[in-house]
Parts: sequence; C-alpha cells; structure tokens
Amino acid sequence: MGSKRKKHLIKINNKMKNENNSYNNKKPELLMPAGSLEKLRYAFAYGADAVYAGAPQFSLRARENAFSEKDLEEGVSYAHKLGKKFYLTTNIIPHNRKIKPFLNKLDDMLQTGPDALIVADIGLVDLIKEKHPEVDLHLSVQANAMNWAAVNAWKKMGVSRIILSREVSIDEAKEIGEKVSGIELELFVHGAVCVAHSGRCLLSNFFNYRDANDGCCTNACRWKYKTYLEEAKRPGEYMEVEEDDNGSYIMNARDLMGVQHLDKIIKAGIDSIKIEGRNKSIYYLALTTKTYRMALDDAFAQKKFNQQYISELNKVHNRGYTAGFLVDRADQSSIRYEEGLTNLYTQEFSAVILKQEEGRLLITPRNKLCVGDDIEIITPTASYTTKVNSLVDVENNNLDAIHGGTEVKAWMPFDGGDVSPYALLSKIIKTE
Repeated sequence: MGSKRKKHLIKINNKMKNENNSYNNKKPELLMPAGSLEKLRYAFAYGADAVYAGAPQFSLRARENAFSEKDLEEGVSYAHKLGKKFYLTTNIIPHNRKIKPFLNKLDDMLQTGPDALIVADIGLVDLIKEKHPEVDLHLSVQANAMNWAAVNAWKKMGVSRIILSREVSIDEAKEIGEKVSGIELELFVHGAVCVAHSGRCLLSNFFNYRDANDGCCTNACRWKYKTYLEEAKRPGEYMEVEEDDNGSYIMNARDLMGVQHLDKIIKAGIDSIKIEGRNKSIYYLALTTKTYRMALDDAFAQKKFNQQYISELNKVHNRGYTAGFLVDRADQSSIRYEEGLTNLYTQEFSAVILKQEEGRLLITPRNKLCVGDDIEIITPTASYTTKVNSLVDVENNNLDAIHGGTEVKAWMPFDGGDVSPYALLSKIIKTE
C-alpha cells in the first residue's frame, strides 16, 4: 500500500476514533426550569442535572417569579448538596432606569452562590465582568447568537457558555462547536416558543406598553385575531377573513419537542440541553424531566429511540409539537392555526400525593377527580395505572369527587407498589 494512501487511512481511523470518544464521553447536561423552590425540588427528584431560576426583577419572568432572595440562597444550597448546579437568570434587556438597581443587587445575587449568571445584554456582560471577572456568564438565548463569529466574539468578552438562538439547527450548532473551542454550547429542546427572533418580541410593548424584553410579556402572539379586507371604493365595508369559526391564530406557535433528535445533539457535541417552563406546573416539570432523562440516557447508550417518549410528552398540556429549527426550516406546520386551548393532551394533572399508608394514599387535588376515573400515579422511578375506587375525606366522609382550588385532603385505596416522595396523580382523559 502506498504511503500516501496509508496516511490517509490512518487519518480517517483517527477521526472516527475521536468522534466515537467524543460521543461516548460527553453526555449533555439536562437543564430544567425552576420557577419556585417546590419546582426546583421536583426537577432534581425526577433527574435534572441543573436548574435555572430567575432573579427577582431581572429575569424575563419577572411578573410570575416565585423566588425571593432568601429562596435563591436556599435553592442554590439545595442544588449543591445534591452535587447539582444552579444558574441564576438575569436576562432582561434593560432600559437605563434598571441598570443602577441591577448593579446595586449584583453582589447580593452573587453572594447566594449560583454556578453562573444567565445574561442577555452586552452592557450588563461588560459591567459584570468589570466588577467580577471571576463570575461564569452564560449568554441568554435572548442575545440571538446564531453563528460561530458571534460565539467567538462573546468568548473574547469572557462568556463561558452560549445558549444558542432558537433559530439555530443542530448541524449549525455542530459547526459552531468545531470552529470555536473552549466555550460551552447549550440548546433549547422543549417547550413554548414565540413568533419572534428567539423570543425578542415587540407585540406586548406595542399593544400594552409592557416590554417582553424587560420581563412583562402579555403573550399577545397567543391572542385571537380578526382580519378584515376593505375594498378601496367601498370604504367602511369590511369582509372578515378567518380560518374557521374559532378565528385566526396566526402567530400561535406549536411547542418545541426535540426528544427524538437527542442522538444528533450528542453527536454535535452540545454541552447542555434546556427545557422551557418556569411558569408551568410541577406535573409538567416531573413528566418532561423524567422523559428527557430516560431519552437522553438511552441516546447516550446508543439505544434505538423509544416512541413511548412522545406519548409521555403528550400527557401534558401542549399546543401540538414541532421540531422547530432543530433539524429543518420551520414552516406553516410550526403554527397551530386552530384555537390554542384545544384538547391535545391525553392526561390531566389531578392531585399531589401527600402520604402513603398500607393500602391507601392521601391526596390533595389540583383539578377535578371523581370516583371511577382512570388514573396514572407517577413517581421518579415508576408509574402505576389504576382506577379511583373510592374517596374518603380525613373525617371519614365518602366523597364522589374532589376539586382543584380547594385544600381538601382525601384518602383513596391503592394496592400497587411503593409510592415515593414527589409522586403525582393524573387523570387519563383519552388514549392515543
């Protein structure tokens, strides 16, 4: 064999060896949302490697953020005791009036001990690095980093991780990683998306003077719009244009789902996969964490994709799913033109399980639950399907149903296996 040919084969073999080593040695971090201390605990119980939570006043969920400064300290401590990570989201794009308050609170936020700050604004990046050069900064998706040149520029500014724009495909992310070494890359893989450039939207500000980029989004893209045509010579005569009797939901994006593409994400060398949903329920958090935990572990072990994972994700409220820009260009199929609140999910979060005694469970409702309902009991390690055969309150009164929004507690019979802490109960409303 000629020496050139031999060298060429050696190069190919070495390349394949390096690719295999990269694939086998680097499992992406599973990063989950934590809108409260309760949600943080559920995320870790169901398999998260890390969580992200918003700093009061300085994240894009400012209106709904349940974290206080005391909670942040407790949350960081809880994560670190488990050997997990906690990232503090400070991703507003501030007006002048918010810069001074941010700097006044910066030392207090860092004192809680987060593993990194998530920041979107170039000015805040500069100010933080000037005052605290040692702090790890993760660049928010709001900064819209879409190419290797931008990633390289942010790296020079001292950013340690880039949360890539939602418009970036897996192939593009892989190319960025190949061109820019020494910086971590993160991709959103699941959750709600906006018809806007990585969520940087002006609709809310335009309609309601509430700036989405300052943490006050009104979700105007989800509203029902009426569209009219007016003929030039017939002023004031309007003809309504609509998809159907529900009206036109022209900007109602389907939810992102990338669970079936985790093998490609691993091969692309991505460091962290992120799921959206700080405002969503503990049920959403538990099911998505558990599903992506299992799917990620399977993909890393190079197992065939299990279609059951899609069925699991259909058990939570959703607007229909799309892979977005992860593998192809998003098109009309990425928008749900029908009314946004149609019944797409197969199960409904119905109760939290408070305690298990021999032969029964003590539950408290989150939605209506009736005697006779088919249910699933979900735990971090198992699940059980059964039926509600009876409900008895703590004063031993028989009940036909319990209702969300009340603080009632009721016993129901259960002869299945061990129900661990953080167990939840969902009602089966339809099968796929």
